Amino acid sequence: MNRRGLHSLRAAILASVLVSAGAPVYAQDMFEVPPEIEELQQKAEAGSVEAARDLGFEYLFGRRIMQDGLSAEMWLLQAAKKNDAAAQAGLGYLYEEGIGLTANIKEAVKWYEKAAEADHPAAQSRLGYILKSGGAGKPDYVAAAKWLAKASAWGDPHAQANLADMYEKGLGVKQDYSLAATWYSAASAQNNVNAQWRLGHLYENGLGVQKDHIKAYMWYSIAGVWDTLGEELPPNDPRVGLKKKMSEKDLLQAESMATDWWIEHFQAQDSELTVGP
Repeated sequence: MNRRGLHSLRAAILASVLVSAGAPVYAQDMFEVPPEIEELQQKAEAGSVEAARDLGFEYLFGRRIMQDGLSAEMWLLQAAKKNDAAAQAGLGYLYEEGIGLTANIKEAVKWYEKAAEADHPAAQSRLGYILKSGGAGKPDYVAAAKWLAKASAWGDPHAQANLADMYEKGLGVKQDYSLAATWYSAASAQNNVNAQWRLGHLYENGLGVQKDHIKAYMWYSIAGVWDTLGEELPPNDPRVGLKKKMSEKDLLQAESMATDWWIEHFQAQDSELTVGP
């Protein structure tokens, strides 16, 4: 997974836990333990599941104290064994990425499954992707589609993009371009770049949607803005060939639509770019 994808997954898990209200308080010295963390540890040592979970996430992501995978594992395990779904998802992430310890995909799947069964969207999304990609062995497309559908219903953009890919290719589900377009559209609205590229492809070729070169070019432009700022289009960019099929008027309209989309989605300065998987 690339850096932007990991950042988005990290944000999703953090959001599901709600470690603290308001802006985080950062220690001037990351080796210094803030009073809030000391209080969390006291509660965790006294048996509080919520405190153990929150303390585990503090160590996992290093928001207010030094990142420490082993400490994260200890406290998340304490909460996870008490059936805290967010802690279970956090353990899955810890083992999948190998933060401060050796990555262990089997352990990651084990804890993602527990959290997924408890309807944790991020865990369902990650579990679905691992099963789809064969990250833990042979791909299991049917099981992957099941978990991705559940996470997609919760609104997870990664799950929506992956589920759309399965409908586009007929992996574990009956091939259905219309459903692929539906889920790509949902993920694209949440700034998932991969979904935006694929949605453009569907519009260009009339797969599951009415063929529309203007909309195709618009979605390609929305997705490609990060790669072509102030630069000419690379030869492999789908817009290169599509431009040859469009009038100057249609190109201007498509570019204007893409610009309007970006203004609408980023005017609050708090939208988040998400990429695969």
